[in-house]
Amino acid sequence: MHNVGGPRKSGLSCAECRRSKLKCDRVFPCQSCMRRGCANICPEGTLAATKGNKVLMAHAQRLSEQVKTMTGRIKELEEALHETQRSNRDGTGPYPLLKTSSQSHEHVEEPDLRTIYDDGVHDVTESIGSLSIDGDGRTKYHGESVGSEYFQPLFPPDGYPSQQSVSADPKYLGLPFEIIDLSNAYPFGLRDSQYTKFLFLPFLPPRERALQLMELYYRNVAWMFDPIVRDDFMTNILIPLYGHTGSPNVNNIHSHRLSVFFILLASGVLHDQSQSSMVLAEQYYALSRAALSLDPISQDATCATVQSLFMAFGHIYQSDRTNNEARWVLMGIVARIAQLIGLQRDNAGWGLGQEEIQRRRILFWEIYSVDAWTSILHGRPPALSINHTDCRFPEDLDPAIKPSGAVEMGWHAWKFRYSASCLGISVQHVFNTRVPSYSALLELDRKIRKFNLPAHLQSPMEASEAGRAWSPEAPKAMQQYAALCHREANLMYIHRSWFVQAFREAPTNPLQHKYAPSVLAVYRSACRLISSLNGLYRVHSQPTDRTWFFWSAIFSACIVLGAIVVDSPQCTLASNALQELDQGMVLYEEGSLPCRPPATMLVLHRLRERAFTSLQTAQTDRQSQSHQSSINPSDPDALGPRKSDITGTPFGSSASSASPSGSDRRSSELSDGDIPIAQYYAALANPDLVLPATREFELPFSQTFEPHYAAASEEDINAPSPFFDPGLRAAVIESKMQPNQSNAGPSSSRPPPQPVPLSFQQVYNPDHA
Repeated sequence: MHNVGGPRKSGLSCAECRRSKLKCDRVFPCQSCMRRGCANICPEGTLAATKGNKVLMAHAQRLSEQVKTMTGRIKELEEALHETQRSNRDGTGPYPLLKTSSQSHEHVEEPDLRTIYDDGVHDVTESIGSLSIDGDGRTKYHGESVGSEYFQPLFPPDGYPSQQSVSADPKYLGLPFEIIDLSNAYPFGLRDSQYTKFLFLPFLPPRERALQLMELYYRNVAWMFDPIVRDDFMTNILIPLYGHTGSPNVNNIHSHRLSVFFILLASGVLHDQSQSSMVLAEQYYALSRAALSLDPISQDATCATVQSLFMAFGHIYQSDRTNNEARWVLMGIVARIAQLIGLQRDNAGWGLGQEEIQRRRILFWEIYSVDAWTSILHGRPPALSINHTDCRFPEDLDPAIKPSGAVEMGWHAWKFRYSASCLGISVQHVFNTRVPSYSALLELDRKIRKFNLPAHLQSPMEASEAGRAWSPEAPKAMQQYAALCHREANLMYIHRSWFVQAFREAPTNPLQHKYAPSVLAVYRSACRLISSLNGLYRVHSQPTDRTWFFWSAIFSACIVLGAIVVDSPQCTLASNALQELDQGMVLYEEGSLPCRPPATMLVLHRLRERAFTSLQTAQTDRQSQSHQSSINPSDPDALGPRKSDITGTPFGSSASSASPSGSDRRSSELSDGDIPIAQYYAALANPDLVLPATREFELPFSQTFEPHYAAASEEDINAPSPFFDPGLRAAVIESKMQPNQSNAGPSSSRPPPQPVPLSFQQVYNPDHA
């Protein structure tokens, strides 16, 4: 082979081969250039353009000249148009055709921006929540789902001592300076700490006492949330601490696991029946804080770090009901550390042991469940999203075996699945700044009601009920009520804003409003929460009296029931709502004393006084009107008379509807999930329908409920939930009623409560008319 200048390899073809799209052997000069007689320009040079290239270049040159000519012509026309506009319009704004391309683009995009941020701003601001700012600029925000207890700063606290009788400040707990210094560095810890774990050796209790407090913790606390299962605690914390001899030794345990040990003792000793239990609980809590601060959480984060922080959140929730904001911030830190160590991603493919995989899965789903509930109760978005995790559910460690041998999932397994399937969607629904349609709400309601609940977790409404009874074991009975509370409270929060809107737009009779299903759902859940907890408290007063999660729901239920009477005393639900409020107040005052925040009873007493006055005034006005005019048989009040005395008033019919004539009021008790969804919501829409307050929904099977509006909706009326779409206004059923037909029935149906800030001001302010 003939090479000019010697062979030279290169990673690219020569320039002429690339221009001509020929294969190059990359030994320069290449064979292609040598065959074509241009070896002297290889590899960098290229031949002159061929005839085809000259044609393209000429065409491009002509186009360039045309562009220059047209650009000049456009400028001349713009100048002429500008002069014409100046003389005819007095120079008021540029003519649209004179705008630059960027201005024209903004003009095109502007309608879309207005559609997103202007036209729909009313829907957003209706559910914006409340913002409180004091004179020093301290600010707090609560969304529309906020629990009633979290408005305590707005209630008059004067004259009410702090709930805690023991100071939580470590310097008043008889602890050494070093422990106090570490405790004050909680939760982030000291960067360059000179302290060691031996500081904590004198504060370790004897092994027998540690086991006793551990039993108290797992009996009274871990039934609800269990971030560290008993076997894990024994294997990785208690045995390394005490060994087989019982002598404490801190050499074999990480400081964050030591922190888990102390916080578990702190939560357990709260349920000890000794006078010093509160002091000991605060001491152990301070020791847990100090142990966690030995190693900074940002550098030494482990599962034990997350466990300790999460259990501290639960301890504060039990011991200090006034420290809401500290718990909120701490839960955010828990979520961030959980993400830091990757709990949100499933770890089966990382080569970890089965024990570690199970530990991580349990921990993540416990955090996710609590974070979701905490966000709803505070009215603020959660730190974790179901869309950002692929963590699988852990193994079910406490399945229930039925007498038939069938296996049902245990409480924790059910809780995790409910949180993922229903609670996560509810969180997205509540915190969506674009208000979802009412159809979407009813679909979510249906999903919650249809979610399967194992038989062993189903709770009676009272101390006992046919086919259902409270478990003789307190932890399992608490789980029964917790399952009901999860469902009913969830329904309450998602329906509450629509509930308030119905009362705001139809205060005379909200059951005639298009959002009547939300009114009935909230009322029914409130009644079910009160009635069921009343039964649980009579059977297991402890630890029910210390479980504020339950009493918080009862407080909110009382607020909702009182708001019904105050805002709409003419409503057919008002009399029964006042009776349910009285029952709830008696239960709350008796049972929540060990854990309720200050001033809550004052709020309920004031609310009850206003509700009683409102209902009495409304009934007096109705009575005086009935004496002044003869009673017309077609008058709705004649169909469902309400007695003038407050107690014992039956649930009357609506002012605008009655049950169909000639049909017996036979009822078959059905599960909510067994009722076709269209019939279910159509039945709820009929204000004359008698709904039991505590039992399952009873649908009269002798009639079929059909939507009573013209089919003018874009949605198919056979779709799952078209009946109360916000764009539709359903006509109320107008039918005659047999004279001998009774309207009285059991106290009406119930749902979980919590009114919106506007209703709070109206209810709580005694001076408000």
